[in-house]
Amino acid sequence: MSRFIIRKVYHFLILMLLAGVDASASQMLTISLESPALNNSQPAGSETKERGGQSSSSYTKLGKVGIVIAARADIYRSKSAKSAKYYTAKQETPLAIVEEDGPWYGVLMSNGAIGWISKHLVRLTNYAVVTDKTWQTRTKLASRGGYASRDQALGESIVQTALRYSGVPYVFGGTDPSTGMDCSAFVQLVFAQYGIKLPRTAREQAQVGVSVPFDQLQPGDRLYFQCKNSYIDHCGIYVGNGYFVHCSASRNGVAVDSLTSDFYWRSLVVARR
Repeated sequence: MSRFIIRKVYHFLILMLLAGVDASASQMLTISLESPALNNSQPAGSETKERGGQSSSSYTKLGKVGIVIAARADIYRSKSAKSAKYYTAKQETPLAIVEEDGPWYGVLMSNGAIGWISKHLVRLTNYAVVTDKTWQTRTKLASRGGYASRDQALGESIVQTALRYSGVPYVFGGTDPSTGMDCSAFVQLVFAQYGIKLPRTAREQAQVGVSVPFDQLQPGDRLYFQCKNSYIDHCGIYVGNGYFVHCSASRNGVAVDSLTSDFYWRSLVVARR
């Protein structure tokens, strides 16, 4: 008898991590839950088909689903209750358990990092957390470096300069931070302070510099998107940990957003350094 797999789409709670974000914040990630195999007789390495013909090989198993059994359970930055606390989960909160080390479980956080929770506060289920390879690529944004053709201190300085404009209003065609800017004027202004001259529009800026793989982003890299048009129409600056700063009409000015959100991830076209 062949092995059967039952999957359903599930909006799974992945806990927010970024410093400066309210500790009670959370983010919903659409993934799947894979039920335990009804029969394990299928040879190892053979391909399992879902109903509808989609191959399970297009999915990657991340770990198991754990359920918080205590009234409150703290998740820490490292395997110590003395370390910084990322989040306090309530009873019955589902967690993506992706690592195990002694008395600790590793919990997948929203930006791909791992938080740690005491095992005795969690009950493991027989369900596996699985996702497609697109999410794996996204989570690398939060943890990987490399591709170092720019001094790290310079990239971080660029980010700090960009963040100083937080709250400057968005004005289409605007170029003056005292009255308002658009996205490309914002990026142009920040980089001009480091002697880097960029063209005026996002489309033109996207042609300047070295292309950077999305899983090799570093703070200070420029990001270019196709948000509403068939051409590049938006840009921002990568902050790190899967976040970027931009001057956005939807945010009424300069603000930070998550690059791993479905909207911005689908819209991202190219990164430049």
